[in-house]
Amino acid sequence: MANHTIMGGKVHVYKRGRSRYWQCSTYIAGKNRRVSTKQESLAQAKDFAEDWYLDLRGKNNRGELKSEKTFKQAAEQFLREYEVITEGQRHPGYVEGHERRLKLHLVPFFGDKGLSEVTPGLVQEYRISRLNPDNKPIEKPFKQAVRQFEKEYGFRSNHRTDREAEARLEAVKKHIVPYFSDGVAATVTPKAIEKYRDHRISEIDQEPAIAAKIVDRELGALGEMLNWMKQRSRPPSKSTMHHEIVTLRQVIKTAIRHGWLEHLPDFSPPYRKAEKIAHRAWFSQEEYRKLYEASRARTQQFKGTTRAWPNEQLHDYILFMANTGLRPDEANTLEFRDVEIVEDEGTGETILLISVRGKRGVGYCKSMANAVRPFERLVDRLRPPSDDQTDVDDTETGSGEPVWRKPQPTDLVFPANHKKQFNAILEENDLKFDREGNRRTAYSLRHTYICFRLLEGADIYQIAKNCRTSVEMIEKYYASHIATTLDASAINVRRPKRKNQSKEEDSGKRPEA
Repeated sequence: MANHTIMGGKVHVYKRGRSRYWQCSTYIAGKNRRVSTKQESLAQAKDFAEDWYLDLRGKNNRGELKSEKTFKQAAEQFLREYEVITEGQRHPGYVEGHERRLKLHLVPFFGDKGLSEVTPGLVQEYRISRLNPDNKPIEKPFKQAVRQFEKEYGFRSNHRTDREAEARLEAVKKHIVPYFSDGVAATVTPKAIEKYRDHRISEIDQEPAIAAKIVDRELGALGEMLNWMKQRSRPPSKSTMHHEIVTLRQVIKTAIRHGWLEHLPDFSPPYRKAEKIAHRAWFSQEEYRKLYEASRARTQQFKGTTRAWPNEQLHDYILFMANTGLRPDEANTLEFRDVEIVEDEGTGETILLISVRGKRGVGYCKSMANAVRPFERLVDRLRPPSDDQTDVDDTETGSGEPVWRKPQPTDLVFPANHKKQFNAILEENDLKFDREGNRRTAYSLRHTYICFRLLEGADIYQIAKNCRTSVEMIEKYYASHIATTLDASAINVRRPKRKNQSKEEDSGKRPEA
């Protein structure tokens, strides 16, 4: 193997047996480093090696050359092994959440830092940078906001290749940035965008239809960028920050398992105070009655139309959820074969016995009697031949007459996503928020079930078993604000007075010894 030295023997230039390119290597900052020169000429390879060595010396003097693994390398290792090891145990959305938080926030901030530099102080700086109200891209000059967008996001997504992301970013920097660079990002209004569209179409030397398609693609990228700027300008919520620190801690634990770091730093937030216990958003009895009467009115309103089926499904969904206490994700995976109508021996009522598969694995749930009739309607209701229902207000079957069929045991009980319909009913009836400002969702039907059971005096332990949760969760988030969980007879206890003592005290005589 041919070998030459330069820079006083500090750099070796050599060629491997079958390679046509020269390699160079050196020892600096406690580590052997090597790279291919991509040169076939020895003279050019030596020039490359000299520049490469001087660049490494400069980085080492500035403290940029790391002799340890960086956070970015640990994050890549974490993502590579986490998805494989937890396959089938973690929801794909949960795994994707870790990857999204790393790409958008954690790696841009910690990526070039050595693992030993990720200290509690640096994590505190990260919290400050995320919560800093001055770091709002929507209020910055458009050109500066685009630079921040490129650094933190840059159209990178799991649904888009790196090449596609670079192409979109290049189009933005080439055409959109020069047009809006003088103003603040917040001034890019729909009216300004329409002016840009007309200006850009007039610039393109193509047919109007082709030019319009090119400009619409550019405006799609601009819209995505503006949405990111608006979201990034809002300070992250407490739960968002908690999830980001959890992802950070998982990466550091990965580094510890591989021997890249010795101990786990303390990432707990300083100056922490005792938190107030906030109850979950639920519907009172009057609000719940208002909700299901509104959903019933919608079924009558659209009866005989193409929108009848989704509204009937939504009405039964509300009744079913409020009388079973299932989680929304559990209801979404529920099949007809998982539900059985039985006679309860303890109460003598007809109820549903449900085999639940969800967050806590496989469990069982016994419903209220009021859940039986909605389920019977779901069993009897005909449905389209495909269960691929989307979040729409009507069922489209294409050309020809639709072929409806009876549901099969393996069909989903709730094949459609009723999120938009449910939110529409809540907003129409002023039920979207409770009096504390908590947002109501489909999960609020589960909270309503638990609160109603507590109001009726049901045993907390039995409620926890039936809802597949813990007694601690019930007591902390539900029982604390339910007045009927307080027993006045046990609280308002008075010690009885002894009759003999009271008579003697009234007569003023001393008791005999």
